[in-house]
Amino acid sequence: MRIESYSDTFGLIHGLGALRQKGLTPRSLLFVALNSQGRIYLAIPEDLHQLDQSTMRVGEKLALRWPDAADVPQRLFHFDSIHALRDDFIVLNGDRRLAYPGNALDVGAVVGRFIRSTGGTSVFFGCTPHQPGTWLQGGSQIVALHDYGVVEVVPVPCGLLARRLHDHRLYLMTYADIARTGHLEGWLPVYASPLGNILLVERRVVDSRLVLSCERGLVEVDVSELPRVKERAQLPTPPRMSSPSLDSGDDFDLMEEEQVMSPAVLGRLGNEAFVLTRGRAQTWGLRDITPAELWGAPTGEIADIQSWFDQAATSNAL
Repeated sequence: MRIESYSDTFGLIHGLGALRQKGLTPRSLLFVALNSQGRIYLAIPEDLHQLDQSTMRVGEKLALRWPDAADVPQRLFHFDSIHALRDDFIVLNGDRRLAYPGNALDVGAVVGRFIRSTGGTSVFFGCTPHQPGTWLQGGSQIVALHDYGVVEVVPVPCGLLARRLHDHRLYLMTYADIARTGHLEGWLPVYASPLGNILLVERRVVDSRLVLSCERGLVEVDVSELPRVKERAQLPTPPRMSSPSLDSGDDFDLMEEEQVMSPAVLGRLGNEAFVLTRGRAQTWGLRDITPAELWGAPTGEIADIQSWFDQAATSNAL
């Protein structure tokens, strides 16, 4: 991949226009990030004409790594996904520190308009470690949903799904409720995880299925009948990977907890593979997330990644 950079949003607008004429599509945007001064960085394929659905699927994009080179900045604030929704709403998921440069929401709006101009609805980027942040933008109004504890918004036909920090439930806000009330406080809990707080939500719904990565394992749910949510499967974390209790008062427990890396699902390639990562479990989410990897799933069920769980458990035990 190659890196294009722009000093401001005006440069980004012209850059996207020029790149589009050369074949750029939303799928070709591999990473979008900003530095602390607000400079914008795009990672795109070397050959724009070679990247289409047959050569790079969404799940494969999620497993990409930010380039590790001396001339490429490493300390950047990354977007996870940008969704261009109905009624000109845009959802931005990414690093909460994107607010620091001051122009990240303008960048998100530019990319959102680019997505719409191509007839698309969403773009997803590679996995990078950070604390989660989510913004909802409608016209000139912008709401930092993470200020209300709401993060990792996933659009569905009837509205928005999300998790709350320090919470074991999945929430829904319908477009009808937004239009009726004009408010964003009425998130309805639609599912309660039996495996502790939800630490990460799969970035998109595939075949009405969504994986919730929780404190004590994975839960896959069916969201085809929202607001009703049906549980499809559980994959509890092996005992060797379970985080020790922080209430024991034992310093050894605290040291051990620092070492445990909990598994999580970022996405999937249809019924072929899951995009997997690990992070240190906190009550609010996952800290120090590792680069993602693809793991084959012959049946498309989360039980297919039991061997990856076992492998991770062995690594933690060592």
